[in-house]
Amino acid sequence: MTDKSVVDRRKLLVGIPTVAGAVAFSFPSNAPSAKPLSRRTIQSMTAEGLSSDERTRHERYMAMAFDLAKKGAAPFGAVIVHRESGNVVCKGRNQGDVNPIYHGEIDAIINCGRLKPPIEWEMMTLYTTGECCPMCMSAVVWAGIPEVVYGTSIKSISTFGVDQIEFNSPSVAAAAPFYEGRIIGGILKERTDPLFEAWASRLNRCKHRDEDPGGLYGKCNRAS
Repeated sequence: MTDKSVVDRRKLLVGIPTVAGAVAFSFPSNAPSAKPLSRRTIQSMTAEGLSSDERTRHERYMAMAFDLAKKGAAPFGAVIVHRESGNVVCKGRNQGDVNPIYHGEIDAIINCGRLKPPIEWEMMTLYTTGECCPMCMSAVVWAGIPEVVYGTSIKSISTFGVDQIEFNSPSVAAAAPFYEGRIIGGILKERTDPLFEAWASRLNRCKHRDEDPGGLYGKCNRAS
């Protein structure tokens, strides 16, 4: 049995790390009684803290995000799933070569926002290959999506050598007193981590050759 972890907003806002390994709620896709997540706490947990069934379900959707990531300007793919039905509602991939704010999560949220009738944001889970940056997590907060599942952490992406705004997603969520939900990290990181490592290697090769990398989405991002 894992220990429940309720994120203390004040501690997060002064930079104290989040606690992993919280007890996870289970939302089976075939359960008609699924309810919106309680808006009482922010929970942060890792894949290891999940039941086998829930982890398998999250891995299925993360695999879809992984496939989208391979087609993006950077390896960020995202899918938004209705927890009750299990249906994939929207997809997104990084299109930073078109617009620098078109991260995978932003792309997916924009695509969902175009749907008619409007979707039930409070019933959605967002899956993303890389942890939401502050911009994307803020978009999640404003959309009211109460559950986020990611593969590779911001800390890992930074360690691989890609510049990041090193402010993790629970910290962003904690800065919004009206938002509460659940953030799960490390799902299929054995597949997403190598994707980000390869991206970092491509960027670094240009730096070592004294070539203009063209930003995170320029020519150095192309596999070679």
